[in-house]
Amino acid sequence: MGQPRTPYRHRLLGRRLPVLLAAALVLTLLGPFGTFADLTLAQRLAYWCGLIGLGGLAFELLTLAAGHRLRERAGAWRAMLAGVVLAVAALMTLTVALLERTLRGMDFLRPLGLAELFVYVVLVTLLVSAIPVWLELRDRGLLAGPTPPPSPPAPDDAPAFPPAERAEPAFLARLPARLGRDLLALEMEDHYVRAHTAEGSDLILMRLRDAIAELAGLDGMQVHRSHWVAAAAVAGVERKPDGKLVLVLRDGRRVPVSRSHAAAVREAGWVDKAGP
Repeated sequence: MGQPRTPYRHRLLGRRLPVLLAAALVLTLLGPFGTFADLTLAQRLAYWCGLIGLGGLAFELLTLAAGHRLRERAGAWRAMLAGVVLAVAALMTLTVALLERTLRGMDFLRPLGLAELFVYVVLVTLLVSAIPVWLELRDRGLLAGPTPPPSPPAPDDAPAFPPAERAEPAFLARLPARLGRDLLALEMEDHYVRAHTAEGSDLILMRLRDAIAELAGLDGMQVHRSHWVAAAAVAGVERKPDGKLVLVLRDGRRVPVSRSHAAAVREAGWVDKAGP
C-alpha cells in the first residue's frame, strides 16, 4: 500500500475530520432528501452529523484494517477502496432505513427501497470521502503519473555512453521538500522514524528497518537498534570511559554506537575521524 509521509494524527485531525465536519454542515443547511422540509435545523444538524460521523468512523476503521492486511501489496489499493466504499454504503443504508422509519415513518426496509437508498448512500459516501482519499493516496505516493515507455535499444554500432547516474534512494522521496535531501541520520520513535537532515527533522510513519531498506545505495549504516547514520554526516567519534563509541554528526548531534555495531563502524573507518 505504500507508507504515508505524514503522521496518522496529522492526517486524521488536519485532513479528514475537517472535511467530514464541513460535509455535515453543508448537508444540514441544504437539507437534501426531504430533510429540509421535515426536520428542524437542530434535528438536521443531529441527523447529518450523526450519519456522517458514523460513516466516517466505519470508513476509517475498515480502511485501517484493510490497509494493514494489504500493506505489502501496493497494487491492491483500488480493489480495497472499492470494497470499503461498498461495505460502508451497505452499513449506512441499513442505518438510514431504520432511522427514516423511526423519524419520518418512511419504510425503506423492502428490496426496492433498500436498493434506491443504497444508490443515494453510495453517492454521498463518494462525495464526502473523495478529498480525504485523494490526499491519502497522494501522501502514500500512489498517484504517480504513468510510466513512460521504454526507449528502443541502441544499435550495435552506436557510440558508448557512460552509464546513467544511480537512482535516488526511495526513502529520500518521503522527505518533505523543506528538509532537502542531505540526510544525516534516522532515529526510531515508537512506530515512527525521525529523519534528520541538514535543514531539520520530521517524523515518518514506518519501521526503521523498512526505511533502511529504502536507503540501499546510500553510504551509511545502522549503528544502534534505534539509529542509522549516513557516512557523510559523521564529523567525529568520541570514546566514552566504558569504551563505547559515540558518533558526532555535522549538526552537533551525538548518536550512540551499540557494541554489536561497533566493529562495523571501525571497519568503515569512521573511528579515524575521532579527535585527539
